[in-house]
Amino acid sequence: MFADLEIFQQVFDVCVVGAGPVGIAAALELSRRGMRTLLLEAGPKQSKRPQRNDTGFDIGDDTHHAADQVTSATGLGGTSERWGGQCVELDDIDFETRDYVAHSGWPISHEKISPFYERARAFLSSNVGERSGPEPEPDNDFPISRESWTRIRNTARANRAELASSKNLFVALDTRVKSLAFDPVEGRLHSMSIACRGGSYRVRADHYVLACGGRGNTRLLLNLQVAFPQLFGGSNGPLGRFYMGHIAGQIAQIEFATEEHAERYLFKRTSNGTFVCNRFQPGAKLQRTFELPNIAFWPTNRRAAFGETDPALSLLYLWNSRKAVVHKAALSEADRSRYSSVLNNVLRNPVGATYAALGLFRQKYGLAEPYLVLRRPDMRYGLRYHGEQIPISSNRVFLKGEQDADGQFKLEVSFQYLPQDIRGTLQAHLALDRWLKERKIGKLIFDVASENLEGHIVAQAKDGYHQIGLTKMGVDRNHAVVDHNCRVIDIANLYIAGSCVFPTSGQANPTLPAVAFAVRLAEHLVTEIRRQSTPATLSMSSRLEPKIVVPLSVPRSMC
Repeated sequence: MFADLEIFQQVFDVCVVGAGPVGIAAALELSRRGMRTLLLEAGPKQSKRPQRNDTGFDIGDDTHHAADQVTSATGLGGTSERWGGQCVELDDIDFETRDYVAHSGWPISHEKISPFYERARAFLSSNVGERSGPEPEPDNDFPISRESWTRIRNTARANRAELASSKNLFVALDTRVKSLAFDPVEGRLHSMSIACRGGSYRVRADHYVLACGGRGNTRLLLNLQVAFPQLFGGSNGPLGRFYMGHIAGQIAQIEFATEEHAERYLFKRTSNGTFVCNRFQPGAKLQRTFELPNIAFWPTNRRAAFGETDPALSLLYLWNSRKAVVHKAALSEADRSRYSSVLNNVLRNPVGATYAALGLFRQKYGLAEPYLVLRRPDMRYGLRYHGEQIPISSNRVFLKGEQDADGQFKLEVSFQYLPQDIRGTLQAHLALDRWLKERKIGKLIFDVASENLEGHIVAQAKDGYHQIGLTKMGVDRNHAVVDHNCRVIDIANLYIAGSCVFPTSGQANPTLPAVAFAVRLAEHLVTEIRRQSTPATLSMSSRLEPKIVVPLSVPRSMC
């Protein structure tokens, strides 16, 4: 399973830490361009969630932040083994300074990232091919926003042939980074201390890329800051601050006026098998006028309608609601009526309902397809939302006194949502409802009374999956950790890859843009390495005699 540990005696052009979607994309892009690249992954070949006693992360108040065991995974492919596969691009407005969004504004424009989306989609198996069906007409207030889904969720599996065959890429699994060795005189890392197969070793490379998740990246830098307190703007600097995710949930249903309108926003399959759907999203002008967050909405099967008629959805509704039925001593008259209705739907054809429900379950948790929305005769669907969280300095991770087996201090978290997040989410719903009615497209039907809507949003506000902002991008060390090329401002040969460099979170699931940034970073590193490698100053790795080494834990026959 493992190659000769002699591999750690070599010097590489680039060492990438973390074999999730971002790390895999960066490492493969580098190796394609001739860079001798070492990819380190703390977990095994098969991705797995950490156990409670294995995690380096603790949560004080878990009201709004999920546990580490469900928000991270180690192993080849990282969290892509369990994510939904949703791929969405950022928007131009995300990169702009908005006076109603504190700490907004990026040091680069969206056009610097857009050219890399196509390659990012290829890594994630979400390239859409020929689009399915006619495009709806754009609208200034709610222009069309499109998402696609991966055909193969696990990024390692989607790229397994190249991972196994690349001559320039070496992969070491079950290899933990214990510490970063920093030279304060040169301002560079000269090595990393790692643990592998029960031993400790040094890894050396000309350049290093941390791609081990927002909290993982930040934890390594915070532990380095303990030894060098002046790094990253000091203890009151930006490192570990501005922690963001998204605000998501469902507080309404959407009822379309016609089947044609509904069909514009339901899932479709493209010519190469990728699923896509159009979404509602307030345009930039509308966002600025009403000071709305960047947010997107799309139809879903969830809580589609009171008086459910589809037997399969009725069975799934009963299954998902089983805890409420068991634990509530008394149900309201409306609840009893709903349970009676959906139970009768199932009992009319229990075998057919079970078979159809299993099909929906396979669609939801299968490798290639999202949870498809069934076409409904009443044209009423649940309406999911996914919006940006406003950055705030007090949302942060920081070191606690407890250390792990490697001597690294563990993390604690402070994570809350602002009243602005809640109000903005509600105002965006109200704006969408007005627009739907004005255009005679449909209307929203809210799940609770208007006075309870903000509380309903708060109750569903929870993240920790999208680890954004912890090593934010900017122009100086007092306000940012990395520059516009994702290089750590205080360390000349260290780079950060992942959504933790995003200054704002936007409405998009961060995986696609994070991978696009990783591809851009790889391109930048290749340019830098080639610029520095003149005949008089060849890199150490280029002077090594070639050796025949099997990549660690990734045999040529990997399946």
